[in-house]
Amino acid sequence: MRISAVVVTYNRPEEVKKAVDSLVNQSVEPFEIIIIDNGSSPPLSMKVDGSKMKLIRFDEEVGLSRARNYAINVAKGEYIAFIDDDCIASKHWIEEIQKGMRAGVDVLGGPLKPRFRAKPPEWWNEKGLGYIVGVGNSETRDIWGGNMVFRREVFRKIGVFNPNIGRKKGRLLSGEDSDLITKGKERCKILFMPNAEVFHLVMSERLTLRYIMRWSYYSGKSQRIASGPGLGAFYNILKILITMIELLNPFIKSEKSARIKKVAIIAELVGTIV
Repeated sequence: MRISAVVVTYNRPEEVKKAVDSLVNQSVEPFEIIIIDNGSSPPLSMKVDGSKMKLIRFDEEVGLSRARNYAINVAKGEYIAFIDDDCIASKHWIEEIQKGMRAGVDVLGGPLKPRFRAKPPEWWNEKGLGYIVGVGNSETRDIWGGNMVFRREVFRKIGVFNPNIGRKKGRLLSGEDSDLITKGKERCKILFMPNAEVFHLVMSERLTLRYIMRWSYYSGKSQRIASGPGLGAFYNILKILITMIELLNPFIKSEKSARIKKVAIIAELVGTIV
């Protein structure tokens, strides 16, 4: 059961080294580790073991989806496991993945848990806002990009990551992971594995209203790009108005985290229209 572990990185030299170290020090070694430097400036400098590890550098940033798709083409494993460059895999991550493989699963993933670089603000609520920084999927059992594994055959069945979405050139486009997994729901066996843990570094700048609104706006924009032009603009404008009324209504009292969640919803809906 050969597992190719893939990390795509962009301008995170220290973080990606920790991500790779977590893959090197697994209880069960991956078959290979593939590091894609997505046009970092300066280029990523890292010592690699040529027999088990590949470092592939792009001269310019091609975007997260295209970089992942390239890794799929060069990977030799039966399964391809992705973590982000600001993630750290738990010691038994590969071992847990193998349990899913033995069960004949096509797509699997596990929890993304936070490792905060700074103390979260008092209004922070992981259940309501965690998805914006890529943590807190244990309860919903959703599979997200920082901790996802695919049998190679899946890409032949349903295609690869949509190159029009996914991070690129500072734009917080997202959803390429859920877009692909949604396509596979009817044709693939999908399993959430609660013990296949990955820890996601949460930078202090992500715990701000500015980042939350920006991420939410691009999330909405990503949805529009992925689904193509539709007839939902009027409906979304109506939802914006309703959410704004709820937000501004002095008779509706709610915690600050709940109000911020409503602001995030408005920003996301705007992204689906603009």
